[in-house]
Amino acid sequence: MTLATAAPTELLSPAGDWESLRAAVAGGADAVYFGLSNFNARHRATNFTLAELPEVIEFLHARNVRGYVTCNTLIFSEELPEIAQFIQAISAAGADAVIVQDVGLVRLIRELAPDLPIHGSTQMTLTEPRGIEFVRRLGVDRVILARELSIPEIVKIQAATTVPLEVFVHGALCVAYSGQCLTSEALGGRSANRGQCAQACRLPYELIVDGERRELGDVAYLLSPQDLAAYDIVDKLVAAGVCSLKIEGRLKSAQYVAVTTQTYRGALDAAIQGQTFALSKQGQLDLQQSFSRGFTHGFLDGNDHQVLVQGRFPKSRGVRVGTVIGAGHYGVVFELDPSHDPSVVKPGDGIVFDEGHPDQDEQGGRIYNMRELNSTNEFRRLELSFAHGAVNGAAVMPGAIVWKTDDPEFRRRVERSYSDHHPVRREPVEFHVAGKVGEPLTLVAKLADGLGSTQTWPGPLELARKHPTTIDALREQLDRLGETPFTLGTVAAELPDAVLVPRSVLNDLRRTAVDDLLQQRKQQITGRRHLPDALDRLRQQVAAVAPVDRPEKPQLAVLARTLDQLAAVLAWQPASPLAAPPWVYCDFEDVRRYKDGVALARAPGRQIGLATLRVLKPGEEGLLRQIAHCDADIVLCRNLPAIEFFRQHAPQTKLIGDFALNVANELTADLMRAEGLMRLTPSYDLNWEQFTDLVKRFDPGLWETVVHQHIPMFHMEHCVFAHTLSSGKDSTDCGRPCDRHRIELRDRVGSEFPLLADTGCRNTVFNSVAQSAAEYLPRMLTLGLRHFRVELLRETPDEVAPLLERYARVLAGLDDGRSSWRGLQILNQLGVTRGTMQMA
Repeated sequence: MTLATAAPTELLSPAGDWESLRAAVAGGADAVYFGLSNFNARHRATNFTLAELPEVIEFLHARNVRGYVTCNTLIFSEELPEIAQFIQAISAAGADAVIVQDVGLVRLIRELAPDLPIHGSTQMTLTEPRGIEFVRRLGVDRVILARELSIPEIVKIQAATTVPLEVFVHGALCVAYSGQCLTSEALGGRSANRGQCAQACRLPYELIVDGERRELGDVAYLLSPQDLAAYDIVDKLVAAGVCSLKIEGRLKSAQYVAVTTQTYRGALDAAIQGQTFALSKQGQLDLQQSFSRGFTHGFLDGNDHQVLVQGRFPKSRGVRVGTVIGAGHYGVVFELDPSHDPSVVKPGDGIVFDEGHPDQDEQGGRIYNMRELNSTNEFRRLELSFAHGAVNGAAVMPGAIVWKTDDPEFRRRVERSYSDHHPVRREPVEFHVAGKVGEPLTLVAKLADGLGSTQTWPGPLELARKHPTTIDALREQLDRLGETPFTLGTVAAELPDAVLVPRSVLNDLRRTAVDDLLQQRKQQITGRRHLPDALDRLRQQVAAVAPVDRPEKPQLAVLARTLDQLAAVLAWQPASPLAAPPWVYCDFEDVRRYKDGVALARAPGRQIGLATLRVLKPGEEGLLRQIAHCDADIVLCRNLPAIEFFRQHAPQTKLIGDFALNVANELTADLMRAEGLMRLTPSYDLNWEQFTDLVKRFDPGLWETVVHQHIPMFHMEHCVFAHTLSSGKDSTDCGRPCDRHRIELRDRVGSEFPLLADTGCRNTVFNSVAQSAAEYLPRMLTLGLRHFRVELLRETPDEVAPLLERYARVLAGLDDGRSSWRGLQILNQLGVTRGTMQMA
C-alpha cells in the first residue's frame, strides 16, 4: 500500500541526486520521482544506485513523502532477468510506485511483485481513453498523460476513465511525442526510448520550401519549444480532476527543483482552498533564473504553433534584462527593460549578449562593475564592465538582448531554503481517549489511510484531587509529535469530568501508538509479495504458444504514401521468382483518400491494409471509423486506442501492430498477440543482436520486418508548416500550407530531412537517408522470418520498381544482399544506411 495522499491533488517533483531530493522535500512536494543507475529515461542524470534505494525511501517516508522509481525505458529481451531483479529490489525497498513505459514490463511486474503500484509513463503515449483502458487491464494504477493534451481534452479523458491522471505542469517540452521519438536512435544509435536522447530538437535547422531556402530572420531553432509553466492555471487542472501535478527536471539543478516546487506548492494550496494564486514579481524572476527557455502553457490551452516555438535560442537564458545600445567608456551600455529596476543586475552576476543567430560570436561574463547613466522616467541605461579580456566589446552589437544567466545571490538564497531537512508534509493523526474511574485508560490513534493503533494503561484511573484533565490538556500532551511525520488532528475524549490522566502515562501511550503506526507502515512494505520465478513462468508460457503457419517462400509487402506510388506498386511484376506483393499498405496524409486506395488495390485482386495515425486524441475516433468503413483487409495499428477500437467495432479485420507500439521483448510481443494482432513489427530501437535475440524467443511467423524505410524520427503535435508558412495558431486558421508546399529541414551539415503532415495535422520529420537491411536479409531468412516490408516515402512511380526489385532478388536467393546494398547506394541519390540495424 502507498502512503496516504496529503492533499486532493498531489504535487510531484523530480530528483536527479540527493541535493535535489532534499530540495523537493523542503519545497513541499507530496511525492518525488527519481531514477536508478539503469532503465530510466534520464540516463545522463546522476541518479541513485540500487544500494542507495532503501535509504532514499526511508528518507522520504520519514518526511511523509512518497517515492516513485522510474523504469520508463523499453526493455530488451536479454535485459529481462536484470530488470526482474531491479523490480524485486524496488518493491522490497518500499517504493510507492514504479513508472513504466514497456507494457511487457507491466506484465512482468504484475506477476513478480503484485503489490507494487504501477504508473504508466508518458513514454506510453497515452492520449485517449481507449489506450488508458488498455493499460488499465494490464494492471496500471495511474497514467501520466502525454504533454500534448489541452485541458478540455484532459477533462474528456477524465470523464471516460476511472484511472487517476497525472499531468505535467512545468519544465522542458519535447517537440516529439514521448515514446515516439526515434531521432537520436536514427542519427547516432542513442535511443530516447532508452534514456539517451541527444536533443537533436535543440539544434538549428534551415527551412527548405519547394526546394528553396526560406529566410526566417532570427528564427533558427525550428524544433525547440519554449518551456512549460502552468502555475497560473493550476486551479483549472485541479478542477479537471487530475490526481497529480508533475514538474519535469531530473537533469536540472537542486535550485531549480526548490524554486519550482515552492511555486507549485503555493499554487496548488491556493487552488485546493478555492483562493486566487498570483505569483509575485520575485517569484517570476526566480522561476526564470532557475531555468527558462521562455515560458508558455505548452499545449494546455490548445495548439498555438506561433507561441510554442519562438526559435531564437534553444537553451536556458535566465532573466531578460535589456537591450544593448552600444559601447561605453568602460564597457557595454544597455537599456533596461521597463519591467525591471536597476537592482535586477549587480556585480557578480553572469551576463550573456544574444544577437539571435546560431553562428554568433556569443559574448558574456560576470559583471565586474556597473553604473547607471543619464536616464529618464521612461528609459534607464546601465553600463556594465567586465574583467579584463572576459568580453570582446567590439563583438557585442547594438540590438543584442542582455540575459542574466547566473545570480550567485539567488543561488545562495534558494540553497538556504532546503538546508533544514525537517519534515515538511506531515499527516494528521486522530486520537481518541477513553476510560472510567477505577478502570484502564485507552488511547486510539488513527490515520486517514485506515491504519490504527490501540494502546492501554491498566490504571486504574482516579478522580483528580485538584486539577482534573481537560480536553486542552489532552491536546497539549498529544501534540508532542516531535520529528515524526505526523501532526495533531482531531482529539476526542470519553472521560468523567473530574478524572485525572497522568501526563507521563499519556506521553507513554502516545509514543507507543506513534511507534506502532510507523512500524505498521514498514510492515506494509515488508509484507509485499514477491514471486522470483515469475519471469521463468512467463517465458515458459510464451514458448508454449503454438507457432502460426508461415509461408514457405518469403513475402514482400509495400507501404505507399500516395495513390501514384500505390499504382506503381500494383503494376510491378518482379523479374525474380518472388511473387508480387500479396498485400499493400496505404499511409496517406488524408484518410479520406483511403477509399480510392482500396478500390485501386481490389481491381487486380490484391489485399490492402490501411495505416492508422500514430497518435489519436479525444474526438478523433471518427478517423478510425473512416478506416473501418473502407472495408480493408488489414489495419496497420500504430497506437493502443486503434487496437481497442477495431477489436470492438470491426473484429473481422486483421490487425498488424506497427513499430510505434514499441515491441522490444517477447513479453510485449506475446501480450500483443493475445490482444489479437496477427503480426508485429519489431521496435526500431533494436540493433541486429537485440533483434536476433527477440526473434529467437518469439514465433518468427508473427514478425513483419521493415527492411527499407526512411526512419520517422520526430512525430510531433507542433506544425512547422503552420508556424513558418502562416500566421495561424492551428488548423482552423493556418490556411493549410501543407496542401500547397513541400518542406525539408536542413541541418548544419547539409542533410535535408523530409517533413510530412498527417490527417491530424501532426508533423513527422523523416531521416534524410533511407535505412536498408538488404545485407541482413539472408540471415533473417535463416532465423525463419518470412514477412518483410518496404516503405516508400517520396519515391516517384518510376523509382518504385527498381527499388522493389533489389529486395526481391535477395529474398529470392539471387543476391546475397551485398550487391543489392551497393546497388541501393547508387539507386538512392543520398545512398542508404544500415541505421539502427548495425551491430552494437
